[in-house]
Amino acid sequence: MNKHLTSLLVKFIMIGLICIIILPLFAQISSSQAILIAVVLTAVAYLLGDLMILPRHGNSTATVVDVVLAAVVIGLSDWMINGFVTLTPAGWVLFLAVLAIGEWFFHKYLKSSPVRVGDAKEE
Repeated sequence: MNKHLTSLLVKFIMIGLICIIILPLFAQISSSQAILIAVVLTAVAYLLGDLMILPRHGNSTATVVDVVLAAVVIGLSDWMINGFVTLTPAGWVLFLAVLAIGEWFFHKYLKSSPVRVGDAKEE
């Protein structure tokens, strides 16, 4: 369990920094709301993208799934907070691009960490 906590912490720090820096600048989302979004996104993306998709389909597919999950979580969160989506197009592009790069490297970290994610495909 401790191995998963370390991986979750690394993922949360990555996603949290991206959320705290980009969301308040490009959307009507406060820093505290960005942290809450990061918690939800970290949990969902770790369970689905990292533990389920990555071992079966490899890094590229898991990265795409994580980016799509992020778009859904951020869009729904922004809509729930503001009644409509306030994240600007530039904010979407920047957030999702930085997240995709971060997720790609996080998946490489997972493969070299003690957390067993199965026999993930090499890419």
